[in-house]
Amino acid sequence: YEVPLLRTSRHTSEFSGKLGQQVASPLVTLIDDGSLANEWGSLAIDDEGIPTQQNVLIENGILRGYLVDRLNGRRLGMAPTGSARRKNYRFAPQARMTNTYIANGTSTREEIIANTERGLFVKYINGGSVNPATGEFNFNACESYLIEKGRIAEPVKGVTLIGKGSDILQQVDMVANNLEIRHGYCYAGSGPLYIGAGQPTVRVANMTVGGAR
Repeated sequence: YEVPLLRTSRHTSEFSGKLGQQVASPLVTLIDDGSLANEWGSLAIDDEGIPTQQNVLIENGILRGYLVDRLNGRRLGMAPTGSARRKNYRFAPQARMTNTYIANGTSTREEIIANTERGLFVKYINGGSVNPATGEFNFNACESYLIEKGRIAEPVKGVTLIGKGSDILQQVDMVANNLEIRHGYCYAGSGPLYIGAGQPTVRVANMTVGGAR
């Protein structure tokens, strides 16, 4: 979700100009929080000297905010959000993610699986790409299983998930209460950075799944 924070002031993001609009399922609340304790993306102040904070980007499906640095804050008429980051002095600070996650819902993982007649349970994703202007993505699933009649069945290999971020957000119809934030890296214009990214188990009603037999 570095799409809005890096591109929106230039009107090249799929979320540009959509503050206050429904951009996701009402079950989706998306947060970036650089003040969380003991997470990889956490820091006391950003690289422009502004304290980090919890930034609610999407609340119950409504786009509530962007991540902005001082420069883009002036362009947008918004206060900076404590999100300016860079690898070192060789890079200019840019608004970047810290710890970004989907908030817990009210279902359990077991309920989601039991209520799925036929589906794909993706446990881990390993690599992929995102077009920051359009939100189109493809991700490689390194561990996934078929769901048959509400139960996890045989494993599936060679799975690729294909879609557009805004479309997938609208397709979320169940969200569990088992949020887990994992450590990782984000690569963008101000250099590679430590980040946290996470979500509970979510169910997406429709998604294009590619792969080879």
